[in-house]
Amino acid sequence: MYVDGRVLSDMQPMLARRVGEYLIRPCREDDIPNVIAINLVSLPEHYADYFFEELRRESPETFLVAEKDGQLVGYIMCRIEYGFSNLKRFNLVKKGHIVSIAVLEPHRGKGIGTALLQEAIKAMAKKKCAEAYLEVRVSNERAILLYKRLGFTITSKIEFYYRDGEAAYVMTLPLDRESVGG
Repeated sequence: MYVDGRVLSDMQPMLARRVGEYLIRPCREDDIPNVIAINLVSLPEHYADYFFEELRRESPETFLVAEKDGQLVGYIMCRIEYGFSNLKRFNLVKKGHIVSIAVLEPHRGKGIGTALLQEAIKAMAKKKCAEAYLEVRVSNERAILLYKRLGFTITSKIEFYYRDGEAAYVMTLPLDRESVGG
């Protein structure tokens, strides 16, 4: 599949969206070093290089990047899991876990994070996930407001979740495939 004359992926259906001057598209293998670089400068939490590669291989539909003029400026990486629901006590469900999302500082506030989340959520719904969830620092008010705007609710709090001892909220979104465009 091609967008702007470039191959998006050999294996995935085209999943591309424009947000102003930015293109949201599936992450390619050769994007991983740039995704890691964005993670390093944007977030205090870091993962081993192989983890990024593993998530892209396991859940390519939900590992997306944002680019402008051929340069990556943001990403979202997720995985599909089976486990206990965050919404319905003692129910086992298929769910989408938003592992990490970041947009470089000069590109924030332009709808990129929202678009990355919306596209990943659509992909989760198409994979028949019952819900999407993420962990967010309790101090990250800007992110919490974004997630709430998209319909996420705080479903629990995990004390000492982050390496520096800060707590995290678990925020969850029920996935009704019609409501997310699936």
